[in-house]
Amino acid sequence: MDWFHCSKCFTKRGSSFAVTSCGHICCEACIISNECSVCGASCCYLTISDEMKPQEKVFFKEPLKLMQSRLEHISQIAVFQQKQMERIIIHLRHMTVELERRLKELTDKGYRQLSELRRENDVLKKHILELKKENAELKKPLSQRRVSPGHLHIDGGQRMTLPVAITSPVTPHSRTGRCVFHSF
Repeated sequence: MDWFHCSKCFTKRGSSFAVTSCGHICCEACIISNECSVCGASCCYLTISDEMKPQEKVFFKEPLKLMQSRLEHISQIAVFQQKQMERIIIHLRHMTVELERRLKELTDKGYRQLSELRRENDVLKKHILELKKENAELKKPLSQRRVSPGHLHIDGGQRMTLPVAITSPVTPHSRTGRCVFHSF
């Protein structure tokens, strides 16, 4: 430490040194109580020793060694942060792959459902057409239909023959067991 010396007498040798609260270094011989021997300001002295606090010792370390230790510390911080970034990137890539897989799965399912609905829609359209034809046929007067009154269409194609019978009207007297004929 070529720069280290007493700010009053410029000696580099001495049994002990102290630093003032105003920023001067004094050897034991130049220390004046409660006053800086260099600038005359009222001050406090701190003995320069190994017992100083780390934030005080830092002013007496060699700058190159201090920079190296700081760079090592900064490097550790940078490596730590880099590893954290790599972890989040790996996680995000994994999530992207998973989301793309799920999107493809849902898209395929959607296309399948759309195809099913289109087929179902075609079937329903055909059924509606058949019902419209049947409805139009049923709306025609009976005289225009080509089917005799004794025939009935079932399920749009089959014909069923119904028996045609003439029965006499039921009157209150006919229930007694006597037959009463009315003339018209």
